[in-house]
Amino acid sequence: MGVLSSVRLESWIAIMITLMACFTRLSMAAGQVFYVIAILLSIFYIWKHRHDLYVPSYVKKYSKTFALMLLLLLPSAVLTNNIAVGLPEFINVWLWRIPVFFVIALCIRDKKTLFTMLAVFFVDFGIDNLVAFYQHVSGMTDRGWGFGSSVLTISGLMVMLVPIFCVILLDSAFPSYVKASALWALGCVGFGMYGNQSRGSWLFNMIMVPIVSLPYILKRFGCVVAVLATLGGIVWGFSTQPQYVARFESITNTTTDGSNLGRFDVWTSSINMFKDHPVTGVGIGQWRTIYEASYRLPTENQHLYHAHNNFIQLLGEVGLLGLLGVLIFYGSIIVDNFVVWFKKRDPYSLCAMIAVICYVFVFGQVEYTLDNSSGMRIMYFMLATMLQLRDN
Repeated sequence: MGVLSSVRLESWIAIMITLMACFTRLSMAAGQVFYVIAILLSIFYIWKHRHDLYVPSYVKKYSKTFALMLLLLLPSAVLTNNIAVGLPEFINVWLWRIPVFFVIALCIRDKKTLFTMLAVFFVDFGIDNLVAFYQHVSGMTDRGWGFGSSVLTISGLMVMLVPIFCVILLDSAFPSYVKASALWALGCVGFGMYGNQSRGSWLFNMIMVPIVSLPYILKRFGCVVAVLATLGGIVWGFSTQPQYVARFESITNTTTDGSNLGRFDVWTSSINMFKDHPVTGVGIGQWRTIYEASYRLPTENQHLYHAHNNFIQLLGEVGLLGLLGVLIFYGSIIVDNFVVWFKKRDPYSLCAMIAVICYVFVFGQVEYTLDNSSGMRIMYFMLATMLQLRDN
C-alpha cells in the first residue's frame, strides 16, 4: 500500500490538479509542471484500476461528442495551407487543454476532496482579483490583470465564476467552508471588477447573476432582498464614479470607441475569410498570418491577434465543418446538464452548465476564449469537479 495506495494517489492527483488551476495564471511554467505531474499520476491510477475503473456515464457521453469535434476539426489542421503550423496548434488548442477534465472525472471521487479543491481555488481566485485591484489603484496600469498578463482573461473568469459563486451561496448542498470561500472570492471580485474595468464583466454579470439566482430567490424573500441589495450597492458604487459611468456607456458607442470599432473591423475580416474558405476555413493556427497578409481592413490599426469572438473566429479559421464540431461538443454538455437540472434541480448540473455557457458562449461574444490556455483549463476544472459531485 504505502504511498501508492488508491486513497493517497487520489489525494496527490487532486493536489496537483488544484495547484495547476491556481498557478496556471500566475506562472504558466509552474502550472504546466503541476499539470504534467497530475496527468502522469492519473495514467498510473487508471492503469492500476484497469480492471475495476469506474467511468461515469457523462464521460462516455462527452467522449463521443468530443471525438466527433476532433474529427470535424482535423481537416482544418491538415488540409489547409500549412500542416506544420496547423497540426501542432490542433494538438495544443483542442487536445492539450482537456486532460484536466478526464483526470478529475476518472481519478477523483471523494466528495470532501472535490469540495476542498473548489475552496482552495476560490481563495486563490479572490487573491487574483485583489492583485488586479492593487495594480489599478497603485497606478501600475489603467486596467488590472491580476496574476495573468491579459486583462480579458481574468474578465472571462469573472463572468464564469461569479454566477457559480451565487449558486453555491444560495444552495444548501455546499458545505460551509465552500460557501465561505465563495463569499470571499465574490467580495474580492467586486474589487477586481473595479480594477479590471472590463465592460463585458460588468454587463454580463448584471445579466447572469439574476438569471441563475432566480430559482432560489423566488423561494426565499430574504434572498430576494440580499440579491437586490447587493446588485443595488454595486450599481450605486459604480454610478458615483464618472469615469466608470462613461466607460459603461461606451458599450453602445459604435462611432468613436476604438475597442468597439476594432472588433467590428476584425469581425468583418473574419467573415470575409469564411466567405472565401467556407468549409475548413483558412486553417487552425493560421488566422492571424492570413489576416495580416490579405484581410485586415485599413481602419483596423491595432493589428489584433484574433477576432475577439469565439464563433466568428471559428468561422474564419475552421469553417462550417469545425464550427459544427465545436457546437456539437459544447452543446451536448449544456443540453445534458440542463436535462438533469430540470429533472432534479441539483446545483452541480446548474454550475456545470453555467461554466460552459458563460465562458464559451457569453464572454465568447467579445473575446476568443477558446484559445486561452489557462481559462479553458480552469473551465474544465470547474466542469469536471461539479459533474463528479453530481455523480456522487
